Amino acid sequence: MDRLQDSPDYFTSSFHCSPFALDGEEPIGNISKTPVLHPRINRVKRPHTKSRRGCYSCKNRRVKCQETKPACANCIRKDLDCHYPAEDQERGVVTHKRSTPASPNSGDSSSSTSTGSSLSTAQISLTSFTGDDLRFWHHFLVDARPHLPFGDEESWLSTIPAFAHDCPHLLHAILSLGASYCSLTSPSGKQHYPSAIAHRSQALQSLSTTIAKGADATVLEMDGALATCYTLTFQAHHMSDGVVDFAVMVRGCGLVTDWYFTQPETRESRLFKNVKSVQHMGEMITGWLPRGVYPLCEAEKIETCIAALDRLWPLLETEAQVGFYNALRQAYASLLLSHRHAFMQLVVIYAEWARLDNVSFLQFIAPGNHVSRALFMHYVVLDAFMQPVYAELMTSRNIGVGGGRFLIYRWADAIYTGLPRDMRELVEEPLWYLAMDMLPEVERHREGFPQWERELGGLVEWLRGRVSKDILEMYSI
Repeated sequence: MDRLQDSPDYFTSSFHCSPFALDGEEPIGNISKTPVLHPRINRVKRPHTKSRRGCYSCKNRRVKCQETKPACANCIRKDLDCHYPAEDQERGVVTHKRSTPASPNSGDSSSSTSTGSSLSTAQISLTSFTGDDLRFWHHFLVDARPHLPFGDEESWLSTIPAFAHDCPHLLHAILSLGASYCSLTSPSGKQHYPSAIAHRSQALQSLSTTIAKGADATVLEMDGALATCYTLTFQAHHMSDGVVDFAVMVRGCGLVTDWYFTQPETRESRLFKNVKSVQHMGEMITGWLPRGVYPLCEAEKIETCIAALDRLWPLLETEAQVGFYNALRQAYASLLLSHRHAFMQLVVIYAEWARLDNVSFLQFIAPGNHVSRALFMHYVVLDAFMQPVYAELMTSRNIGVGGGRFLIYRWADAIYTGLPRDMRELVEEPLWYLAMDMLPEVERHREGFPQWERELGGLVEWLRGRVSKDILEMYSI
């Protein structure tokens, strides 16, 4: 749990999103502004409708509260914290804010249905949202929602979106993922990219508050944190330089998942039915894969990539780099066996990121750590080779595929261009194999996923700089 409590260092961000204004408060009375010529002015007392169950802010300001939850329109308009009296205080005199929420582990059955009253993160000031945000929300539900953890796919359509209303970091993460998808697939989508970054920033800022609680967090708070980490992991796939952000959020998923198993009595998630340790999750998922032993990739291709990976060995300096190297090498070799072997070794890579302490991980992902970046290039290539495994899992779970996986080429390009010239030749061969692996994606997306046509042009231009003209013509490019 010490690693979990140290985590906010890499969750924080300096972006800020200005609140949006809603319609003004309802008028409380009509007072004529026409001058009165009588020597004595008869004051007209403003009528006031009592709001017996209004929030503290409206009561203190003596204005009518709309009594909407989680926040009334008045508080949203003025960007104020909106808190309501507890039920047992409504008939008394309220002189302080509501008490600390009850623990979700208590026997009160109402806590499982009213998540907002159990989340301290809900006390973060809420903002109003725009029509674009509604569009982002729609894209999330229809096109971009996560499908992890496996076995809980349906939760992203119902339980988790409802939960997000009382969990600010999850709400902003959902909007960030929806905005990222919209920015890549809509004709004028690039205008939504700043919104995606702003929502992601707000999600990270709020998430760090929950992560910092460590062992003191409630089950509902950690449920929200885990859902947020999954959402931002998927959102990183839509970022052109998102490989490090992806690793950070995958590590976050691992740390939060470990939280459920750090007590003698296992904490039970209320959002996810299949929160399991890394080992048990890998065993469960591989149960959905074919048991036959047959290679996923050609032996010559894998041997070339392993040889390129081995050339990085003399440059390794830290335990984190050595652990990542070993996991990558074993994952390459597993591609010559079966789907099951390949996926289990992929889980080992994610476990390597989660097991590092905070200082080691921050050094591992530092911008100037070129050796780590070169290792990440091999992860990108390996992830592309794993596409048949992902397709098999999606088919076995009856999960629809919306395209866009080819965007991972942008991670490889960002890594390559960021390396010093003398290190680029060390990753040239894996990069060429990645380009060859991306060729069928062009035809597949043109036929089945026309919404990605604009981004597909970037892949085609990248391929023209990596693959010979003869090979391009074979694929009608």
